[in-house]
Amino acid sequence: MLVGAEVMEIIRPKDMAERRRALALLLSRPELSQSELDHHIDQLVRYVQKSNLSVDECLIAQQNGQNVAACLCIDSPGRTASVFIPDASRLPRIAREVVVLLEHVAGQAQQRRVRLLQTMLAPDAKHEAAIFRQAGFNLIAQLIFMENDLLHSPLSSGVAAPHVDWITYGPGTHSVFAQTIEGSYIESLDCGSLNGLRDIEDILASHRAVGQFDPQLWFLAQVSGEPIGVILLAYLPERWSFELVYMGLLKDWRGLGYGAALLTRGMEISHQRAGSAFALTVDVRNQPAIDLYARFGFKEISRRDAWIKILPE
Repeated sequence: MLVGAEVMEIIRPKDMAERRRALALLLSRPELSQSELDHHIDQLVRYVQKSNLSVDECLIAQQNGQNVAACLCIDSPGRTASVFIPDASRLPRIAREVVVLLEHVAGQAQQRRVRLLQTMLAPDAKHEAAIFRQAGFNLIAQLIFMENDLLHSPLSSGVAAPHVDWITYGPGTHSVFAQTIEGSYIESLDCGSLNGLRDIEDILASHRAVGQFDPQLWFLAQVSGEPIGVILLAYLPERWSFELVYMGLLKDWRGLGYGAALLTRGMEISHQRAGSAFALTVDVRNQPAIDLYARFGFKEISRRDAWIKILPE
């Protein structure tokens, strides 16, 4: 393959030693010493292995036998995969090579039946954004990462929430959870452009893969026996904290205070299980949800742009 006047070859590492060289291309920073770089590689490998994931799906771009760029694809349950490229400080020199790598990664992921490729970028990451756009990725949302210090936060918003009945997730309730979650996407303000692009079973598999899955932390709210919404929590043992995996209401039940009822349930469970923090992400366009979270003591920590590429079936 020709890139400019250079001949480029795409290499798939054959063993862990070669994969570490690929990871070094990804994690290298001008300020890092070799020992610091090795430490970062070790941390990444341990984290991925502990999460039952893999760094096997990586590619290296070589020119004249020299490694010049790498791309890592980490597959997750639900036919999704996260994609990583080198540090921005190197991108202007290797932009074309990284675009080619991303195109190869997408082709190989499609063969593995991956449906959605994703990456998170800082809002000011212009070099990275230009490369992902050129490789066929689209910006779908800017996400606000919020966190609640459970040791110093109220259990509720201070406003009485309407009464609901709760059922938890399991084989017998799988269908009603799936139907309610899918129904909650209708006219949703959170990442609405994804609606209809993924199978609900893939979505549920992705949700189950967050943190430490416990079906007793997945709740469906009912009013007079009628499902109205869900709140799905995950425990993150490495941080002694909880994450809001998903929360949503059916369209006809929005604006009536039931969002506060769902979040109150999440806060109660997090306090009961002695969590230290409660984290979530929300689409910057979803102002009603942002206002609700703020009333419960959640504060913005950071923002990231979510870029995705939908692969053909």
